[in-house]
Amino acid sequence: MKKSKVVIPIMVVVAVLATWILNKDHSEVPLLHKILITVGACILSGGLGYLLLGSDVQKVDPKPNQQNKKGSRK
Repeated sequence: MKKSKVVIPIMVVVAVLATWILNKDHSEVPLLHKILITVGACILSGGLGYLLLGSDVQKVDPKPNQQNKKGSRK
């Protein structure tokens, strides 16, 4: 899985939440400032998500091999 499959949805969620909160609680802020705040939040969250997300997103430790299966108890 590529990082962009995770980072882009994070940025979209941040944009939606930032727009909603700015419209709901801060209606006196001018539209241009709301847009700048939203874009800044998207870029910041995308950058942090990209940096904090490891380089091996899909790499998971393999299952350990079980020597004793259900039918072969000693």
